[in-house]
Amino acid sequence: MTGMTKTVEEMLSRLENNSKSELNLVRALAEAIRRVDDQMLHELRNLSLQHELRRETILDELQTLATRLCHLPARPTPSAIRAAIDQPALAQKRANAETVESGEELQSTGADWRQATKNIQDDLDLAFSVSPPPRH
Repeated sequence: MTGMTKTVEEMLSRLENNSKSELNLVRALAEAIRRVDDQMLHELRNLSLQHELRRETILDELQTLATRLCHLPARPTPSAIRAAIDQPALAQKRANAETVESGEELQSTGADWRQATKNIQDDLDLAFSVSPPPRH
């Protein structure tokens, strides 16, 4: 029996040593994880700070640009360019006025939407009427 008691005591001491070493490993792992978490938090805060600084710099540049744009002198439009721009519109108005005065009916230059929708349907019918390729 004394041999069995001795064996049990040896097993208990080995179990205690294993338990202590595993506890030390768990504590070391917890400390390492805490350090990594602290480092990650520090890096994340630095990244966030750098991002905010970049945003502020960009905002300042945009505000400076907007201020500069408001201070630019207005470019006068030459009267010849203005007349050339307005000329086609005036000619169209005169032509429409002459047509109405002469009693002619205005003709629409636009396409017929009904015909366009029929063409779309015809194209779809043609595209989907082809039999699909055989599956393997």
